[in-house]
Amino acid sequence: MARIAAVQLDFLRPATASRLGPWLLVAGVLVALVVMLEHRQLSAQTQALVTELDELRGTLRQSRPVIEAGEADSPELRAQVKKANGVLEQLNVPWGELFVAIEAAQNADVALLRVQPDARSRTVQLGGAARSVSAVLAYMTRLERSENLGEVLLVSHKIKLRAPGRPVEFVLNARWVEKR
Repeated sequence: MARIAAVQLDFLRPATASRLGPWLLVAGVLVALVVMLEHRQLSAQTQALVTELDELRGTLRQSRPVIEAGEADSPELRAQVKKANGVLEQLNVPWGELFVAIEAAQNADVALLRVQPDARSRTVQLGGAARSVSAVLAYMTRLERSENLGEVLLVSHKIKLRAPGRPVEFVLNARWVEKR
């Protein structure tokens, strides 16, 4: 006759937790905070632009009788029209296409730290850090190959000799173009 082994269950022993778990939790909370702060900043900027646009629309409504009365050449009106045109230029920029082109050129060797688009001149200035000069040049090549960016120029670069790995800080200018 075969003997059946007794099953021993130990419900009192504490479960062992992974040592990686708390670190992942902290990292997740930090990433969530960074995203939340970025969202808050972008929301504030968007709200400021919307408020400015509403003010300009109100000014335009108030100035229509002046234009109809033949006083379209007043310096105040010209300044207001110039300001309104500037806001409209900013709103009509294909921001999504521009940021998609920038993101598509990214890789692990380049960290983009600053993006400064200029709607009037249809240029964008990119600032960042890279592991090497060759990584910067490869990044420039990928930007040039995108459909929306062209004339990518290295404005400045600086090799951080005292930093570990000797990273390269750089500034690029690029012109965004209509799709080919």
